Amino acid sequence: MDTIVNKHKENFIAAKKERRIKKRTEKRDITGEEVIFIFEKVLEKWPTIKIFNTIIQTNPLSGVTKKKVEVIATGNCKVFEKELSEERYKYYLDLRNKVYAFLKIKQ
Repeated sequence: MDTIVNKHKENFIAAKKERRIKKRTEKRDITGEEVIFIFEKVLEKWPTIKIFNTIIQTNPLSGVTKKKVEVIATGNCKVFEKELSEERYKYYLDLRNKVYAFLKIKQ
């Protein structure tokens, strides 16, 4: 009986985690690849309006807004492992740390 309860509890926690991840990624409205692109361009010292315009020109259906680009450009964006391949996710983490360091030096 105890193992059934534990299995149910584990399934419930896993489902809850999946719902949270889905909600956060839908709220962000842009892909992990677009986040990586924004980070790369921030490190190249592009202004956020130029980054925004480039994304809109390459993918008009993107859900990105200028405000979201400004927020992501601070490094404040969580991409989950399931959104990217393992290699790209590691690259994202490395870029995120570089963006934080870059902005810290800039201040």
